[in-house]
Amino acid sequence: MSGDLIFGVLKDKWALGSFVGVAAVVGGLSAFMYRHSADDLAVSARAGLELRHQLPQEPVLVGRDILSSSLVERLRDVPTPTSGALPGAPAAGQATVIVVHGAAGTGKTALALHAAHRVKEHYPDGQLYVDLRGDADIPRESGEVLGEFLRSLGAAQGDVPRGADDRAALFRSLTNNLRLLVVLDNAHSTEQIQPLLPVGTGCSVLVTSRRALSAGNITRRHRLEVRLPDEDQALEVLSVYAGRERVAADPAAALEIVQFCGRLPLALRIVGGKIGMREDLTLQRMRARLEDERARLHELVYENLSLQACLSLTYRDLPEAARRAVGLMSSLPVGKLTDWHVGWCLPTAAMAGGVSDELVAVGLMEAHGSGALDPGYRFHDLVRVFAREQYEGLPPEERRGAEERLVRAYRDAIVYLATGRAPELGTEASRERRGNLDRESAGPWVAGEVERIQWAIARARRLGMEPEGAEIAEGLSYFLDDVNLSSESAQWLFDEGDEQRARVVRSLRRGRAVAALGNGTPDTAMELFLPGGSPDPAIALTARDRMVVARAYAAKSDYSAALEQMTTAVQELRAENDLWHLLSSLEKLGEFQRWRGQPEKAEESQREALRLAEEFGDRRAQARLRRTLAETLGYLRRPEEAAPLLEQAVHDFRFLNDRVWEGASLYALGKIYRLLGRRQDALEAYDKAEDIFGPMGERLWIGRIDNARIRVYAGMERFDEAWASARAALALFRQLGHDMWFSHTQRDVGWLHLRQGRPGEALSPLTEAIDVTVRAGDAYAEAMARHLRGVAHRELGQLDKARSDLEATLAIYGGGAYEWNEAVVLHDLIRALRADGASDEADGMESSAISTNPVFVRMPGRDGARAIPDED
Repeated sequence: MSGDLIFGVLKDKWALGSFVGVAAVVGGLSAFMYRHSADDLAVSARAGLELRHQLPQEPVLVGRDILSSSLVERLRDVPTPTSGALPGAPAAGQATVIVVHGAAGTGKTALALHAAHRVKEHYPDGQLYVDLRGDADIPRESGEVLGEFLRSLGAAQGDVPRGADDRAALFRSLTNNLRLLVVLDNAHSTEQIQPLLPVGTGCSVLVTSRRALSAGNITRRHRLEVRLPDEDQALEVLSVYAGRERVAADPAAALEIVQFCGRLPLALRIVGGKIGMREDLTLQRMRARLEDERARLHELVYENLSLQACLSLTYRDLPEAARRAVGLMSSLPVGKLTDWHVGWCLPTAAMAGGVSDELVAVGLMEAHGSGALDPGYRFHDLVRVFAREQYEGLPPEERRGAEERLVRAYRDAIVYLATGRAPELGTEASRERRGNLDRESAGPWVAGEVERIQWAIARARRLGMEPEGAEIAEGLSYFLDDVNLSSESAQWLFDEGDEQRARVVRSLRRGRAVAALGNGTPDTAMELFLPGGSPDPAIALTARDRMVVARAYAAKSDYSAALEQMTTAVQELRAENDLWHLLSSLEKLGEFQRWRGQPEKAEESQREALRLAEEFGDRRAQARLRRTLAETLGYLRRPEEAAPLLEQAVHDFRFLNDRVWEGASLYALGKIYRLLGRRQDALEAYDKAEDIFGPMGERLWIGRIDNARIRVYAGMERFDEAWASARAALALFRQLGHDMWFSHTQRDVGWLHLRQGRPGEALSPLTEAIDVTVRAGDAYAEAMARHLRGVAHRELGQLDKARSDLEATLAIYGGGAYEWNEAVVLHDLIRALRADGASDEADGMESSAISTNPVFVRMPGRDGARAIPDED
């Protein structure tokens, strides 16, 4: 163009010279521009490469080795990218997507970034990182993030499309043949991350979220849930931030801090950071500051970290009804939650499923149990404290309506369940019932809910719902064999107040009496029905009342009166067809019959009770009756039948999480194992029982276990240990003032003296044992002690006294099905007769025993001075 202009104006040499000059200038300018544009391209290329490596600084990761290894292993498996046509839709892409999800504060981001740094060399084309701010008021827009990603991949600003869909298409195009790692931190939803997913097979996407996002229809996707660390891992987190030396110097305080923080990594990081920054802030001082549950959340703030702020962001996004339900459930006594609780904490039951799903999805509530096996939910301790604080900040009228609804729910539930035991309550039961409550599992349900039932009674009184509170307490009174209440607690819970309904008043009174029996105060129970020792004319004893009176007599060691009252109660209950209370009374009647020397009648009563328990489908009652029937079979010298019953009872009580009855069954099983000659198994059963009762402070049971070990140790010729057990048992029973068990142990002390050749020293403790059992009316225990004293007299040559004691023992055993007991006493009486020169009488007695008692024949030569009782 310049030449045309020059030659059109100038001529000859002037035109040629001008053209050469212009050509030189244009060439120089072209060379200059080319060089500088190449430099600019190089700079742009270098900048683009740097923008592709965006991972933040690698964080400290503590106690997550297994999770980290699993994540790294998956991210290292990067297929070689293949070129070709792009898929028609993002959902058809084959990039690997891993969603790391879990509750707030569990350390998801730290885990993800730690793994990303470990594998970045496997992604040479870059690592893109973005915080999607899923917990912010406004999460980041996918289109905005895509613009940043495209510029990081070298796209010029002018080449970035305006629309989000177009940007996503360009992103997929650019990543199709790359090995690229994309970290999407703190994602809010599947819709937010879907446009940000590359399609190249050499790409991987690492997502962190409080929800277990589905990542759309991506086929190569995985989920990794981040749960709470175990106790050792949590201590390690605290050690890293607080200082290992300080934690090692006071491990007890450190462990309590871990427990107060609920093992939550964010809370431990905050607490550790505070301790690590101040030499004067000891672990003991921090433990004291965290001890107050209400102040705990306000302590968990450090620099830019705040657990309360973290939880607030999740809580804020919940629907209003869900927030109120979470708060109300968090205000209840701690325990497992079910769909029943969720449903009654919401305005309508139809909302329960959706709310439960949402709470589990965002990590505010954790699913507990799997499938049909003990399903339910629970709150993390710190979440519970947070939610309760939010709930207490609601207006009183909002809380009142929700609490009234829940109180009525507990009233309807327990009255419905109690109708299985007290049919007359059927007219009071509500027809509306939510959840899968059933009468067969009523006992375990009430046992698991007892603290919340007490909450409902207290809240009913505070809300002016006294009739509902009294009905809840009335229903609870029918489950006192399933729960443990102190006398003081029962006095308050079963207070009659201004209640006028006779049925309710009577039930509440029985509730106080049964609780008093359970706490070892039978006089308190008796006073409610027999003030001053005679019936209150204003209170005509019903059959149910008489059951309680009989149990009170037994607790006072008046077994004759107990048997008389319970026999009458059984007759009355049978006539009234009151089957649940008939079951309970037969169970106790069997025990009293056994104690009064009628074990065959005891077996009959207990087998009928077990049959009724099976018809009711009550697993706890069945387990209890298997235990007491097995004890009776032990008295009848049928231990081979008793052992499987007790083993099943131990299993059932363990399943029901009833530690007291599990321990009691292990104690009884020890005795049966001893009768079977399995002494080491017996000791192991006693040890397991002590492991249960020791931490509970059940001193009476500990004394009974010490007493039971005496015969086992003596049978193993370990007399020093037998005497140590005897002394320990006597000391405990003396402190407890329990005359009956003190006398049982004195009997065994007498036997130990006798067994070791000291019959003279055996007389005093055996005589004391006889005196106590005679006063109590415990015929069987009296016979055991009198038999041993008869043997001691015989060994001392006091043959008249020996004959008197042994014949009196035979008379007691003759009143029941005690073939074994009669056989052993006959052997000792025959020895005494021969020693006294009455050989003819002895021969006649022996001949009669051989012909009438086959057990006698199976123990030839038995000598009570050397034999181990019960083990022949």
